[in-house]
Amino acid sequence: MLSLLILVIVLAIYGTAFFFYGKRLLEQKVVKADPNRLTPAFEKFDGIDYVPANKYVLYGHHFASIAGSGPIVGPALATVFGWFMPLVWVLFGNIFIGAVHDYLSIMASVRHGGLSLITISENVMGRKARYIAIIYVWMALVLVLAAFFSVAASTFVAVPQTALIAFLYMPIALFFGISVYKYGLSIRLATLISVILVIIAFITSFYIPVYLTYEAWVIVLAGYSFIAAALPVWYLLQPRDYLNAYILWSFVALALIGALLVGGLPFTGPAYTDFAQPASILGAMGDLGRVRVAYFWPVVPLIIACGALSGFHSLVGSGTTSKQLSNELDALLVGYGGMLTEGAVSSLAVITPIAFAWDFAQLGTILNYPVTGVLAKVGITAPTIVGLAAADRFYTGYALLQAAGWSRVFGLENFENFFIGFRVFAATALTAFILTTLDTTNRLARFAWQELFAWIKISPGAKKALTNRWIASIVGVIIGVAMAYPQIYVPELRRSLPAYNIIWPAFSGTNQLLAALMLMTAALWVYAVIKVRGKVTLLTLVPALFLWLTVTLALFIWIFFVMPSLPSMYIALAGSFIIVAQVLNFLLLIFFIQGIRKSK
Repeated sequence: MLSLLILVIVLAIYGTAFFFYGKRLLEQKVVKADPNRLTPAFEKFDGIDYVPANKYVLYGHHFASIAGSGPIVGPALATVFGWFMPLVWVLFGNIFIGAVHDYLSIMASVRHGGLSLITISENVMGRKARYIAIIYVWMALVLVLAAFFSVAASTFVAVPQTALIAFLYMPIALFFGISVYKYGLSIRLATLISVILVIIAFITSFYIPVYLTYEAWVIVLAGYSFIAAALPVWYLLQPRDYLNAYILWSFVALALIGALLVGGLPFTGPAYTDFAQPASILGAMGDLGRVRVAYFWPVVPLIIACGALSGFHSLVGSGTTSKQLSNELDALLVGYGGMLTEGAVSSLAVITPIAFAWDFAQLGTILNYPVTGVLAKVGITAPTIVGLAAADRFYTGYALLQAAGWSRVFGLENFENFFIGFRVFAATALTAFILTTLDTTNRLARFAWQELFAWIKISPGAKKALTNRWIASIVGVIIGVAMAYPQIYVPELRRSLPAYNIIWPAFSGTNQLLAALMLMTAALWVYAVIKVRGKVTLLTLVPALFLWLTVTLALFIWIFFVMPSLPSMYIALAGSFIIVAQVLNFLLLIFFIQGIRKSK
C-alpha cells in the first residue's frame, strides 16, 4: 500500500509545483517569458552549437543529459538512512531548489545570448568571480567524468548484456540525426524507425553479452567521451539523447506501473534507521570509516548528487540547452519539467523499489517464492539490499519490484524471467543516463578549459594549441581516467570496489556546491539585472543560501574525516580539488554579497 500512496503523493506534488510554482510564479512573475522574443538559437545559428530544436526533442536531450547516474546511485546510497528522509529531501529539494536552479540557468543564458552562467557571473559579480567560477566548474566536471566512468564500467561488468545496446545506440542516433537534419525526414517517422531499431538492439543484447574487464571499460568509455565531445551537437549528442529519453520515459512509466501492481504489498525496508552513519558511507577507509560523523544533515548533498538538485544542470542548461531553445515558453517544460522528471526517477524508480525489496528473505515470505534462490543465480548472496553496491541496489531493487508486480498478473512461475529481464532493462537505463552525460560533460569541460585560457597571457601559438578542441577535450579525460581506473581494495570487506565508492562524495559535494553558487548567481541576476524585487526574490535567495551552508559544512566533514584515510592518489587529486573548491567557494560568497550591495 505504501508504494501506491507514495506514487499518488509524488505525482500530486510535482503536478502542483509545475503549474503553480513553476508557471505562475517563475515563468510569469519572475522571468516574464516572452514567446515573441528571438532566442539565441536563431540569432546565432551556426549549425553546430546554436541549433533551434523541437521542444520535445530538446526536453528529451536535456533530461537525458542532466540525469546521468546521479539521481540513481545517490538515492540508492542514501537508503542506509531508511527510505523516508531521502524521499523528503528529493521531493522538496527538487521543487524549491533544483527545478528553480535549472529553469533560471536556462533563462538567464537565453537572455544573455546563450552565454554560460559562468560568463553571466561576471556581469553580476565582476570579472574575478567569472575566473574563479571557471576554475571551479572545470574541476567539478573532471570529478563528474571520473565518477561516471567508474559507475558505467562497473555496470557493464556486472550486467554484460547492457554493453551491446549502449554502443548500438550510436549508429541508430547517427541515422536519426542525419536523416532529420540533413535529409529532412520527419521527426515522427525517424523516431518510429529509430525506436524499432532500439527495441531490436535491446532484444539482441540478451544473446550477445560483451565481456571486458572493469579497467578496459574505463578506457573504452574515455575514448567515447573524448571523440563524442568534439562532434557537432546535432550529429550525435542531441539525437542520441532524444532517443535515450524513450528508454528513460519507459523506465519511469514502468516504475509507476510496478508501484500499482504491488500496491497491496508492504515495504520490507525501514522508513528510518539512524540520523548518523559511519564515515565509510562518504568513502572513508580504515578506522576513520567507522566514526559516526555522517549525519543526514548536512552530509546528504555528498550522497544524493542529483535527483533533488545538481550544479551540473546549470552547465548543461546554460552551456548547450539554451543554445537550442526555439521559444522562451519552452524553457518551463525543458528546465523545470526536466528536473521534476529526474526527481520522479529518484523517488519512484530508485527509493521506492529499494524500500520494497530491502529484505530478500522477508520478500520471499510475502510472495511465497524463493527470492534468495533467484538472486543467487546472478551472484547475489547478501541478506539485504544495502549489502550491495549502490548501482547494484538500484537495478536489483527495480527488478524485484517489477518481477513481484508482473508475476502477480502472469503467475509466480514467471518471476525469475521477469527479474532477469527487468534487471537488464534497469542497468540499460542507468548506462543510457551515463553515456548521455559523459559527452555533454566533456563538451562542457572543453568550453570551460577554453574560457580559462582566454584571459591567461601566453604566446598566441601556445594559446591556440592549448585551446584546440581536441587538446581541450583530452585533458579532463586523462585526469578522470586516472581517478576512475584503479579498483580500491578494502581490507574490511576483503575485496576491491570500483573507484566511484571513493570519488562519489567528492564529485557530489563539488556538484552540489556548484548548484548553490550558480543559484546565487541566478538570484543576483533576478535581483540586479531584470530588477525583480520584493518577497518573490526569496524564491531564489533563501534556497541558495541554505544550500551553500549545508554543502559547505558537509565538505568540511569530508576534509577532516574522509580525506586523510584515502589512498595518496585520491588525496592528491580529489582532495586537492575539494580544498581548492572550498577556498573558491568563500571568495564567490564575498563577490555575491558585494553584488547584492552594488545592485541596491
